[in-house]
Amino acid sequence: MKDGILRVWHINCEKIIQSAVTDSQIARISSLLWLPGELIMGQGLPGNQMKIQKYPMLVNSLELYGKYFSHKGRVFHIALSPDQSRLIFVAADGMACL
Repeated sequence: MKDGILRVWHINCEKIIQSAVTDSQIARISSLLWLPGELIMGQGLPGNQMKIQKYPMLVNSLELYGKYFSHKGRVFHIALSPDQSRLIFVAADGMACL
């Protein structure tokens, strides 16, 4: 789907159980990391940014972009350190942000 909406599906019932508008154009969510109580999304246009949403409410709790987090291409991958204290983001511009 190309409407910029994040959908959480119950795969056994084939039903949408939660959804939220992502403000991302043409379904540009390119990576997801699901943590207890949070969902971290890497996005493309319009801001090539990271968004952290509280789960299950799917409301924004933090957006990472701008001066300290500035990719020129969409975020391809998100990884969490083994001690769960740091995130690393890799983007189409060839940069990794820790």
